[in-house]
Amino acid sequence: MSDSDYDQLEFRHLKYIKAIAEEGGFTAASDRVHITQSTISTQIKQLEDFFRVDFFTREPVELTPFGVLLLAAGEDLLELREEIVDMLLALRTGEITPLRLGFSSLVEKRTLGSVTETIRRIFPYCDIKTDGDEIQALVDRVEAGDLDGALVTLPVEHRSDLTTCIVERDPLYVCMRSDDPLASHEAVPAHLLNGKLSLFQYPKMHHAAHDRMLELLHSVGITPRKANPNTNREQIQWIVQEGHYYALFRKGSRLMPGLTCRPIHGVDWTIDTAVILKPKSQHPALAMFMRELRRRSVQTAAKWARPATLNEGARVRKKKPQSVKGSSRNLRSSNRAI
Repeated sequence: MSDSDYDQLEFRHLKYIKAIAEEGGFTAASDRVHITQSTISTQIKQLEDFFRVDFFTREPVELTPFGVLLLAAGEDLLELREEIVDMLLALRTGEITPLRLGFSSLVEKRTLGSVTETIRRIFPYCDIKTDGDEIQALVDRVEAGDLDGALVTLPVEHRSDLTTCIVERDPLYVCMRSDDPLASHEAVPAHLLNGKLSLFQYPKMHHAAHDRMLELLHSVGITPRKANPNTNREQIQWIVQEGHYYALFRKGSRLMPGLTCRPIHGVDWTIDTAVILKPKSQHPALAMFMRELRRRSVQTAAKWARPATLNEGARVRKKKPQSVKGSSRNLRSSNRAI
């Protein structure tokens, strides 16, 4: 096809097709887009003739499979056009307000840094004001409009429909002494952790994640050992180093000498870090960032094997009782202990 062939499809065609589909007819659509019914009919017919497909049936007016496909892609393009126009207008008028981005203390510093760097790259003329807070306070502030968005670890409890987009997934591993007998396993059998694995950080800092973690542990027959809540990473590692407990850490955590991490046999559990915001974010920088996240998500969809997360149903893989290689251990790492 030549460049002129690609020029046959324009934004106005996408707008017309969206209007026809939503209004249920050409006449109602023409009123909505403020052109005559004959004009909108002629332009859609010319487009159909050029591509030699029908986007609508007539009498009744309904989308064909070709129309459904074009509408799905067209809605995304129209939304992108609005975001670009809003961005240009904001730049022209100098009305770009700083992006107010909250974050939980459970979010990795490198993740926060990566997010802010990405926003500055795709929207370089926007100041970013970051503000740390407790998770529920962040949710409340986003719902109230005091924050444009927030980075949190899932799950979160909220009263309204917030948009959630996962930024990062980190596998959960068991932290133990390097000379512990369990360290000889490539993947630790779950029954060997029963009554020995403790949850330190989430009981105090993230109740919803703590409850979800208990569900996941119980699903594989692990009853955690009770321990006093602790939010200090070094202290948690020291407790493990003393040989009193095992703890759950994100894969790749920076550990003290003498400690190591192993996955739990037969499970793929992750901690998900996500950005939350209202469905229609008013800040153009955040809207562009969410689009970038969705683009990345599509590109890497095949990479994720849908592991169970603190935000989703437990997923336990049935395998023979032997050491396991691969699985989710190739996912990205981080430095936060639970």
